[in-house]
Formats: sequence, C-alpha cells, structure tokens
Amino acid sequence: MTLKNSASWASYDSESIKYFDTYSKLYFSNIHRQFIRFLPESPNAKVLDIGSGSGRDALSLARRGYQVTAVEPSEKMLDLAKTKNNHKNIAWLNDCLPDLSSLDKNTYDFVLMSAIWMHIAPHERKSSLKRISSLLKEDSYLAITLRIGKPDLSRTMYSVSEEELLTQSFETNLDPIYISREIKDPLNRNEVTWKKIVLQKNKKTFT
Repeated sequence: MTLKNSASWASYDSESIKYFDTYSKLYFSNIHRQFIRFLPESPNAKVLDIGSGSGRDALSLARRGYQVTAVEPSEKMLDLAKTKNNHKNIAWLNDCLPDLSSLDKNTYDFVLMSAIWMHIAPHERKSSLKRISSLLKEDSYLAITLRIGKPDLSRTMYSVSEEELLTQSFETNLDPIYISREIKDPLNRNEVTWKKIVLQKNKKTFT
C-alpha cells in the first residue's frame, strides 16, 4: 500500500530500529501525565492513536483496557510495533492524515496525536483537524503535542504554533480546554520544547 505524502515518513522507514529504540525508552505515564485525567472513564472505550510509531502509547492504552486503533504511516515502524508491542486490544493500521480513509466517523472516545503534528504539511492541517473531528464522538477529546523549536532537517518537518492550531480548531468544532506551559524535551534536546493541548469536540456542525 502506497500512502499519500510517503516522503514525510521516509526517514522512519529507513531508520526504523533507531527510532523504535529511542521512543521505547520513554514511558506513557511520564510524557503524557498531563493527558491522563482526560482519558475515558469506561475501560472499554475506543481510543485512536494517530502516528503510533513504536506502539509504546498504544500498548499502554491497551493495558488500561481501552480498545485501541493504532495508525502509523511508516510500514517498517508499524511492523516493529506489531512484533514487539502487540496486544489483543490493539488494531494496527497503515494509514495517514489527512484522509485516514480506513476509519469510521463518530467512533472514538479519545484521540492521541503525540509528536506527529510537525510532520503534517501546513496546507493539510485544517483538513486533518476536520477529519479528526469527524472521527470523535461528541464531547470527546483530542490530545495533541506540539514540538516547539527549529525543524529537524534530517526528517520532513514543519514549524508549528499554538496560535495556528487554535485558530484551526475553532473552525473544525474543536474547543481548547487545556493548554500546558512549554515543557522540557523528554529526550533532553536543549533546542526543543513541547506544549500539550487538549481539544474537545463540540456539538456544532461544520461544512
């Protein structure tokens, strides 16, 4: 299967073992502690992990009892995740934004996008948010991390900003309910910080 914008994650295919090992050293409960209170109360809730990478977060969510759909555009990263971080509660998919054509609308109680937004081209961000909004149930949450700092030239990466995200979220029925301060990079890169943002789907309709 050849996905749209495959150049955006070519480095994850060519260096999949390096990235898998790096991301696997981090723990969900540490790097996403700001998001934990927004997780669904029902242990059988449906959770979507977009850009699931090593499968670290998908596995942690599955162990909490959630039914997890883990979507990853890099075939080699997906293969590693399925091999090393598999769980009976995880469905693995090779798909990508902005289309996510393999997923159904109004399905998910929680969506996680960790360290993925900077890989989405600016002209595809609004359509990506619109698609995510369509996948969420009413009042459910999208938890997203923003990488603040110069793009890494070794990978396809773009600058991001809180202001851009919030402007586009208002246009796609997603209301901000939590915005963190800038947080130190968990991999101790001095030139990188992160912001954690939670958006909630409202009951309006958009065109």
